[in-house]
Amino acid sequence: MINHQNISNLFNFLKKNRNLRNISLNITKKGLQKAKNNLKSDIVIKNNSIIFNVKINSILRQSCEILLPIIQKKDRNFIGQIGQSLDAKIALNNGNSHYINEKESITYLHCLRSISDGILVGVNTIIKDNPLLTTRKIKGQNPTRLVIDPSLKLTNKYKIFKDKNTNIVFTYSNKKKNLNNTKIVKLPKKNFTLGIYKFLKKSSLKYILIEGGPTTLSYFIELKLINYLQFIISPTLIGSGIDSVKLKPITNLNKAIRRPSNFAKLGKEIVATLDFNS
Repeated sequence: MINHQNISNLFNFLKKNRNLRNISLNITKKGLQKAKNNLKSDIVIKNNSIIFNVKINSILRQSCEILLPIIQKKDRNFIGQIGQSLDAKIALNNGNSHYINEKESITYLHCLRSISDGILVGVNTIIKDNPLLTTRKIKGQNPTRLVIDPSLKLTNKYKIFKDKNTNIVFTYSNKKKNLNNTKIVKLPKKNFTLGIYKFLKKSSLKYILIEGGPTTLSYFIELKLINYLQFIISPTLIGSGIDSVKLKPITNLNKAIRRPSNFAKLGKEIVATLDFNS
């Protein structure tokens, strides 16, 4: 049986063996074990598809189907992700966003976090939402939390500084602060976002999840610093609110960003994945 307690073991195996396109696995007391290639094994991977011959709920199965091609593609990925309404809003004008997406998408998000070595957000996400940024919905290793805080506004009152998980804060401020469990990385103000990208490319963190907000995500899109961009789209119309991306205006549709895409069902919602690798 695959459940919230052991799904991360499968993701870790896939990351370590991403070049294997045809493999069969059995679930044992010692963990996942390679089996003879046959369709009766507990888990069968053929190219970029995955077949389960054991019990698994539909959201975890769909999460695996969505994430497998991403894991297989490259050993280092920058993945942008944002949840939105059908009319591309992430919150009301008053900032209320709980909850635009269904609870099933939260499970998927935590699966995505579990394959990630680092999770990147802007300082406004921390100030407005005060998130934990952990994989608490499934049993898995928490990613290093990465926060872009140009003016070094953050203090130890926020949740990310109240546990033992690791944080890295990027800034160009000259302020001196002591933030719990945190490494503060000062970078030049010029080309600040590019500097963060270069720092992370040289680090041991291979899978970086860019979780927002829209300003942070848009910087990485415009600078072409992401490999994948995912929208979890709720069948909800809001009308007015905060847009999911904040790209610079264009005057010619030839300048619109058009990438190979894939659409997958996730419960009542749709996950749209844009591939920026080519």
